[in-house]
Amino acid sequence: MTTHTLTINGEKVTITQESVLLAAAAADARPNVRPQRHGVLIGAVLWAPKDLLRTVIGNDDLGNVDSPRAMKAFNILGFQTFTETVYTADGLPFVHPENQLRTQEGARP
Repeated sequence: MTTHTLTINGEKVTITQESVLLAAAAADARPNVRPQRHGVLIGAVLWAPKDLLRTVIGNDDLGNVDSPRAMKAFNILGFQTFTETVYTADGLPFVHPENQLRTQEGARP
């Protein structure tokens, strides 16, 4: 089982790939905010990293966890992460080829 531990408000919080998939697949789960600069792809849905992390841990207070740190956690868990998310005129996410899939080390391939 792939896991990653974050320190949120002084407490160690471990998330798993399975917990992310379960949280994102819950009947009432959907992004609360539209991704701006960073995105995490879960199935066919693009989530803002902090919004997805809040959904997974069930807590709105992420303390000092910023979007790049949340994105790194999801990347380590094996999810596709993107930077510089922009939208087409139809409101669909578009990721410029220079800003596509990041490797697990955080660099672009």
